[in-house]
Amino acid sequence: MKNGQMKKYYVKTKNMLVFIASVLMFAACSNEETVVNTEDRLLSTFYSNAISDTTGQINVVDSAIVNGVIKLSLNTGNSNNKIEQGDSVNFYYIGAVLNSTDISNFINTTNVFTTNIDSIAVKCGLAGMIGKGVEKGIAGKNHYIKGLDTGLTMMNEYENALILFPSQLAYGGNPVGAVPANSPLIFQIIITKIKKN
Repeated sequence: MKNGQMKKYYVKTKNMLVFIASVLMFAACSNEETVVNTEDRLLSTFYSNAISDTTGQINVVDSAIVNGVIKLSLNTGNSNNKIEQGDSVNFYYIGAVLNSTDISNFINTTNVFTTNIDSIAVKCGLAGMIGKGVEKGIAGKNHYIKGLDTGLTMMNEYENALILFPSQLAYGGNPVGAVPANSPLIFQIIITKIKKN
């Protein structure tokens, strides 16, 4: 190949690679957008179903949304002792993959992946979780996955609430243990103690 032909071949090859990279980036963005839209629909539908529930399945007494994290209070606890960033908290939890908008069966034996409540661990076949006892941690200081960390700072002492958040505030596109990639999560949290720091 002559020098002029080599340059034309190089330019064509470079242009083709740029085109392929652009197509792949567009496809990745489209796929990511589809995942986000699917999760948003699931979360917003669950939220709407829970708020408008007249069957008594959940009994939401209050709700809040902060930075993409939804809190549905089942009881408000001690509203005079709100958790703030950096506070030490003790709590019980059940963590599950949110894979349905059915508020009558949102936490079940097929979607729970973590808990520190022995009876739930036994029921869901999570033998490694038995005997963990109350969780003790720091709220709002990246001690937990982002969605849970934010959710804790939305709660009060003695509150029982559902905390829901999209996968980008959890494990994102990475499967982790029993949690598939791109999974929104739901946690039931019962705060038992707060120590102001």
